[in-house]
Amino acid sequence: MILPRGYQLSDAERFLQKKSNWIKKHISKKNNYHDKYFLLGEEIRVTHDYDFFIKRHKIAFDKNHLRITSPPDSRTKTEELFENWLRKLAKKSLVNRIYKLAENLTFKVGRISIRGQKTRWGSCSSKGNLSFNYNLLRYRKEVIDYVIIHELCHLKEMNHSDKFWKLVGDFCPDYKELRKELKNI
Repeated sequence: MILPRGYQLSDAERFLQKKSNWIKKHISKKNNYHDKYFLLGEEIRVTHDYDFFIKRHKIAFDKNHLRITSPPDSRTKTEELFENWLRKLAKKSLVNRIYKLAENLTFKVGRISIRGQKTRWGSCSSKGNLSFNYNLLRYRKEVIDYVIIHELCHLKEMNHSDKFWKLVGDFCPDYKELRKELKNI
């Protein structure tokens, strides 16, 4: 056991005895695995532990395992911490992917925002500004690319006409299957 500077072993023993009920309660939460967390279409394991010696949440991701460590007095739920992490990840990775696809497909993009819309995966304004839902990161890369391409095509066709769908099909030939997949999840 490592003690902070200035503490004696007897201080630690008293502290552990005083907090024994809390420790027992939270040990049962250790390795709290959830089966409903997805990243890029793959189920990932999420564990949520507590650490007496930290003051802020720590989140680390490695090999399909998201490790969340919280301070002992935290009341923040695992799902909320996962959502916050996913939102931050989307602001980097989705924006990079949007710019890359726009460049490859020769679309000129305005402003990009990443939000948590309740009913939309993406939208395109008449000014060429794009907005995407951070929850897209839960789906396969192909589905994400379809949604991005769909919104990019609105930069040229601001409707869902036959001309629009032909344009989508030119850049994403399997869009019909990907669209069904997105609707069925």
